[in-house]
Amino acid sequence: MGRQKRTIIANAVVMAGARVLAILAFTSLVAASLSALAAGPRGVWDDLIRGTARVADEVPVKKVDDLVAELGQSRAAREAIDAELRNTGRLAKADDVLRGVARSDEILRLLRSATADLHPSVMRRIEQLDNASREAALLVAKGGHDLRRAVPDLAARGRLVREGGAETIAAVGMFGPDAARAAMRMDEAIKAGTVVVKPGSRAVSVADFGNVMTRFGDASWKFWNTYIQPHWKLWLASGALAAYLANPEYFQDAAGQLTEAGFRHLTEFAGEVAASAIRGVGEGSGRAVKEIAEATRDTVFSPQYGVYSLIGTVIFLAGISLCFRRVRSWAIRPLRWLNQAPKQAVAATGNVDEGKLSADSANNPNGSGRRTKKNSECSAS
Repeated sequence: MGRQKRTIIANAVVMAGARVLAILAFTSLVAASLSALAAGPRGVWDDLIRGTARVADEVPVKKVDDLVAELGQSRAAREAIDAELRNTGRLAKADDVLRGVARSDEILRLLRSATADLHPSVMRRIEQLDNASREAALLVAKGGHDLRRAVPDLAARGRLVREGGAETIAAVGMFGPDAARAAMRMDEAIKAGTVVVKPGSRAVSVADFGNVMTRFGDASWKFWNTYIQPHWKLWLASGALAAYLANPEYFQDAAGQLTEAGFRHLTEFAGEVAASAIRGVGEGSGRAVKEIAEATRDTVFSPQYGVYSLIGTVIFLAGISLCFRRVRSWAIRPLRWLNQAPKQAVAATGNVDEGKLSADSANNPNGSGRRTKKNSECSAS
């Protein structure tokens, strides 16, 4: 009896342990599935960025969560995707209904091409995303490839991905390899400690560059190339660059031009002379074109000088036309006619010459013979 009871108790303990283990295994499986489901979108973005940029797997990618929403609100991102689709030439003849389907299919085709050298699971996870996320993925993939071409050094590229995050890669996808070089220049300045930050202001990073470019699009990219790049050291040393990356709307308008408020802010950082020089570089070309147009309107197209302008234009075109031989031949044809003698005068002159020749032959027959012989020899020769 004692042995039977012990056996029953042992079996009960084993069954209870098996049930506990089964419950724990099931709980772990559910937790892992939920964790994978929650981290799935972020995981595909990390793998896509690291794979297209060709950086190490352990390089972290920051600011992935809000990337799709930010790119969905960016006009420059939409234009970059449209330009990529126009290059394929497959959507030009589709109507509005078919264009939406064709656009989605073409984006998937471009994504398959961009991720051809990545693990197949990356593309399978991208196919499960919605259309907006797929378009953002195409832009990120393009940014990774452009970054790889613009920054060949693996260590520098990995640092740029780590410090710049997903927004910087998206900015490179929007504006091409030049944006990658600008971000690299920013990263080198931060690493060298040449980016001055005024007291009370926060430090800036390459991620701020990507954030500004993805949020404000063409306006910030134009402002960067027009006002910041030509005076790079001045923006760095004065602290104006850190202030701009923190609050770009204080300096620029929607067209990427330096505003009056921005000029005042720039004067506070760099001084009036330097700020005026920066504004002059940005506005110089536009002002020159405007002044040339106004001068042309006030002179060439004014009523006072209109007749003279017309006469000068005609003379100029006539001079150009005389460079052609056919035109010159046609133009001097009347002059050739005036230079010719009348036909009656030519006939009379011919009769007189024939009379003189006959008289000479009659007076000197030998000479005539010699002349005739000489003429025949000349004709024979």
